[in-house]
Amino acid sequence: MMTTVLETQVNSAAPYRVSAMQDIPLTHIQESKTNPRRQFDETQLAELAENIRLHGVLQPVLVRPLPGDEAARYELVAGARRFRASKLAKREPFRFASANSRTSNASNCSIENLQRVDVHELDEARGYASLMQLQPDTYTVETRAEKIGRSEKYVYARLRLMQLIEEVQEAFYIGRLTVAHAFEIARLQPNEQRRALQECFPNHKTAAAILKDGKAEAVTVRQLRAWVEQEIHLDLTNAPFDPQEETLLPPAGSCARCPKRTGNNPLLFPEVRQKSICTDRTCYRMKVEALVQIRMKPLEAAGEKPLRVSHAPAWQIKQRNPDVLYEGHYRTVKKAECPQTKPAVVIDGTNAGKVLHVCRDEQCKVHARVTHYEPSPKERAARAKILLAERTEKLTRVRILNAIRKKLPTTLSRPDLETAVLDYFNRLGHDNHRQGCTRNEHAGSAALPCRVLACL
Repeated sequence: MMTTVLETQVNSAAPYRVSAMQDIPLTHIQESKTNPRRQFDETQLAELAENIRLHGVLQPVLVRPLPGDEAARYELVAGARRFRASKLAKREPFRFASANSRTSNASNCSIENLQRVDVHELDEARGYASLMQLQPDTYTVETRAEKIGRSEKYVYARLRLMQLIEEVQEAFYIGRLTVAHAFEIARLQPNEQRRALQECFPNHKTAAAILKDGKAEAVTVRQLRAWVEQEIHLDLTNAPFDPQEETLLPPAGSCARCPKRTGNNPLLFPEVRQKSICTDRTCYRMKVEALVQIRMKPLEAAGEKPLRVSHAPAWQIKQRNPDVLYEGHYRTVKKAECPQTKPAVVIDGTNAGKVLHVCRDEQCKVHARVTHYEPSPKERAARAKILLAERTEKLTRVRILNAIRKKLPTTLSRPDLETAVLDYFNRLGHDNHRQGCTRNEHAGSAALPCRVLACL
């Protein structure tokens, strides 16, 4: 049971105030669904329960009557940890402070819990999001920032954490990732987030392995950010298409107004100086492909069968597309320069969409002498034969040397040792000759006699 004190006059625009102290059984109280806290440390709860068992609850929690509940049940406004610990301690009677139902609404409950210092950043993000969903016209990024005394950038960054994929959220919850890591990853698209998580833990092959390894340490935030800039960000000033074009990919629209462009979202990308960076590689590639298709249509309408070519060297590509010719598979030529000349469209790089004419015949009489990156099958076979001969010769030398060593005595005789020294000395340069003589003079009787080196 619990004690309550009533306060009848309350201003509905003011924050909630304690209205009563009364005895309420623990079984008549339920936790609020709007409480953003999801994580409770079991060890800390057990410690708090033991403290409550000895001393009771020193600071009462807040509850409010559930509207329309004839069983006189209450909803917990603030104090979820104390409530759970009290249930563990089986401590009754238990003192609760009741808050007036008109003023202690869901938003006040969330604000109370969000202002606690031990709330996880993800729980904090869920609290802001739930408030904005409940009253979207009242609660915005600006009003939330003003209410909690934080900057708009801070609130927006917390809300962005809601975009984390499940495995990244779990890694963040259990401490594998810091809030700075989580924010960097949250700015990426889902597929890129999986790549980023793997990049944070290069020694682990899967997300499950990362979560299982209690000693896993992530790379620094600076390293993660450098990887994102190199592997994810794309500069629209070098795009082969017009970023202002609205109809190239209608679902995406213009890049100039896209929220995934850094210049259009300064709260999300405050440290990125370049304003023309695209952060969605999938959308970027779809626009490039749309441009390629546009350039191929006139060729197909003329009865041609244009090829798709890439400027990426064939030897760098691990997983090749069978419908694409890579650098080394073709030669760029002039139109109708040989019978094998075919029209082609570049599919990547800054020249994507450019129409070329190529020849891919290895035996072409016109272009056979033109160098290219990838050798022909005949050239590869000849090269393999040469490498085999080199390995055979090296192995033979090693075997001969080992056979000679087995026949030599453990300790060389004086004449044999001098012969070896003379041969080795002759192979050294002039400066090494002088160093050898100097060291030999100071070595005493343990070294070879100076006359062995002097006679050279």
